[in-house]
Amino acid sequence: MVAVALMNAMYVNAQNENLRHEISLSYGLGSIAQLGDGIGEGLASAIFSDTEYDDGFILGPISAEYFYHFNNPRLAVGGLVSYSKWDSDILKRRGNHEKVGERNRNYWSVMPAIKWYWVNKNAFGLYSKGAVGPAFLSSTEKDFANNTSEDESDTYFLFQLSFIGAEFGKQFRGFAEAGFGEQGFLMAGVRYKF
Repeated sequence: MVAVALMNAMYVNAQNENLRHEISLSYGLGSIAQLGDGIGEGLASAIFSDTEYDDGFILGPISAEYFYHFNNPRLAVGGLVSYSKWDSDILKRRGNHEKVGERNRNYWSVMPAIKWYWVNKNAFGLYSKGAVGPAFLSSTEKDFANNTSEDESDTYFLFQLSFIGAEFGKQFRGFAEAGFGEQGFLMAGVRYKF
């Protein structure tokens, strides 16, 4: 019975090592682009303008990832694509806070990434992740008083550092990460290994 148990454990472990590809979909809270944009715009409007932005509608970041596991089961290399959106009304700061415009901002990022598994078992993984790359901003701001619209686009160099990530399951896994960067300070999602 001990021999059968050992052979079964070796077979299950071999199955885990043969799962070289993984794809993930996740949702995060508080991307660095959104946080930086909010702080920067808030200070600029407070000092130089008589308008302010409301909290509006914030989406994301939503991320898709692909990783490839080499012969070393602890190392994975891949990349990620992330998208987030921030729509807000522009309000007069004084008086009745009349709506005088709208702002719509979209953030995209594409980053190569690396992941290191501290624990890589068949039903559980514990890892850290790092990614760097370009992020793209497209923005439209409408001024109702002057009936004008201004478009802006910009490119930034951003990152994601996930200090700790945990995943649970066999080939289909749920996961959660805590870190700092373009995917947010907290994120959770689903992963498929094949």
